[in-house]
Amino acid sequence: MADERDLEDEQSAPPRATGDGVRIVGAQEAGRPTGPPDMPHWTEPPTGEVPKILPDGEGDEGKAATGVGSHSASQGARAPVWRGDQRADWDKPDFDAELLGTDDQAPTGALDMSRGDRSDLFSFDEPDNAETTAPTTRTQTRRIRGRSSESENSEPQGNGATDRNLPVAIGTGVVAAAVALMCFRLGPGWSAALVTIVVTLCVAEAFAVLRRAGFRPATLLGLVATVALMAGAYLRGERAVLLILALAVMCSMLWYLFGVVRARPAQNIGATLLALLWVGFLGSFASLLLRYPDDEGIAFLLGAVLVAVANDIGALFVGRAIGSTPLAPEVSPNKTIEGFIGGLALSLVVGLLVGWQLDPWTLGSGLILGLVVSVLGPAGDLCQSMIKRDIGIKDTSTLFPGHGGALDRFDGLLFVLPAVYYLVELLDLATLPGT
Repeated sequence: MADERDLEDEQSAPPRATGDGVRIVGAQEAGRPTGPPDMPHWTEPPTGEVPKILPDGEGDEGKAATGVGSHSASQGARAPVWRGDQRADWDKPDFDAELLGTDDQAPTGALDMSRGDRSDLFSFDEPDNAETTAPTTRTQTRRIRGRSSESENSEPQGNGATDRNLPVAIGTGVVAAAVALMCFRLGPGWSAALVTIVVTLCVAEAFAVLRRAGFRPATLLGLVATVALMAGAYLRGERAVLLILALAVMCSMLWYLFGVVRARPAQNIGATLLALLWVGFLGSFASLLLRYPDDEGIAFLLGAVLVAVANDIGALFVGRAIGSTPLAPEVSPNKTIEGFIGGLALSLVVGLLVGWQLDPWTLGSGLILGLVVSVLGPAGDLCQSMIKRDIGIKDTSTLFPGHGGALDRFDGLLFVLPAVYYLVELLDLATLPGT
């Protein structure tokens, strides 16, 4: 009985460590049978042995059977490594290299270091030469992207849109010019009505673009303020412009204070004033020019429009013909330095013609007009392109076939109008002051 109890205690004893770091886990390490082990009866007490892991004949018999001891590179290649309490036990790899495949096998899965960051889980329906571009997200506040994917792979092609339908654009321009000349012929009142309609259309497109970008501007307030600016500038001059701007700022804040539009006030007040100042305020200088008597205002405004149109035409055709050096590739890759020079040259020529034919313009003032327009016109165009690129649109609308929206056609003129007004004042071209 004593021998049986000693054997039972020895079999049920927990594993113990020896001096060399190898753990002994049971009393039956040696001499195990080669066949399937006999399953103990369920009523028998546990033996404390570690189950055999590898098939018979693989690895060191003692270590493979019990799964203990240091790893054998020659015979125990497929056996797991059991770490002892010796430092040398941790210097050995977990598996032999043959378990990970030979060098002739191409690595797959996580071992394939040539894989990109993009998941290929759903790439089975993509063409073989598909570019792996990361998706972009759009937020209200964005940095200016250097180039869109469409423009990165294209060379600069002049100072106009590469897909513009020139016959349609020319036809639309001829019709618009005929309407403008007819209103100029009818007098300052009709001309003021025309510029009010054009500027109101431009500011409406600006508000639509901002809404498309996720803002919620006070559109109705901005439209009313723009009409008031145009009418007040024509009827009362600069003092009315200052009054209407002050009221517009205060009313914009009250608009969100009283919840007419429930949105974040700071950024949406800023968006409202951006469109109003950029389009409504700058456009009101057309009404200020028309205040000059004896049809002088019409001559001033007509001269500015003619030179601005000439600048666009010169930049377009010269840029498309020989343009190769981008003017502002991060904002508008299709505009070139050659196109800018072409617009400058034609602006100076038309400015001289305006000074020769349109009184009270003179040759000297016409030349200065051409120089001013050739600089500020492209600047206004680039600023609008900057905003459109930041928002992620191409045209503000499709109001004018072949041209885009009203704001797309008159963006440069918005920068030109204030300069022409103060140029007239500085050169004292008018018979009477415009205010």
